[in-house]
Amino acid sequence: MIKIIPTTIGEINKLLDGEIICGEENISNHVEAFAASDLMSDLLAMDLENYALITALNNSQVVRTADITNAACIIILRGKKPELNAVTIASQDGIPIIVANLSIFEACTRLGRFVENC
Repeated sequence: MIKIIPTTIGEINKLLDGEIICGEENISNHVEAFAASDLMSDLLAMDLENYALITALNNSQVVRTADITNAACIIILRGKKPELNAVTIASQDGIPIIVANLSIFEACTRLGRFVENC
C-alpha cells in the first residue's frame, strides 16, 4: 500500500533546497507519492498519479513521461539544468520543474525522512 504524503510541490522544493525553473503557478499543488528513476520505461509501468518524478535526466523525454503518467512535478538532481526544449514543454503543460544540487541518494533520503515524520 502506498502512503499518501500530505505535502505540496513548494514544500518539497524547500526540503531539497531546490530552484523552481518553471511551473511556479502550480507549486501549491499536492504531491501524493515519489518515484525516482532514470529509466522512463520504469515510470511508465508504475500506477501512480500526482507524484514527484525524481531523476538526473534533463531532456524532453522526462517531461513527456511526466505528462503521460500525471506526475505533479519533475525534480532534476545533481545540479543539472533542464534542456530548453524540456522547459518549453513543461511550461506549456503546466508541470513544475525543480532543480536541486543533490545526489539521487541524498534527495531520496531527505524525502524518506520527511515521509516517516508525516
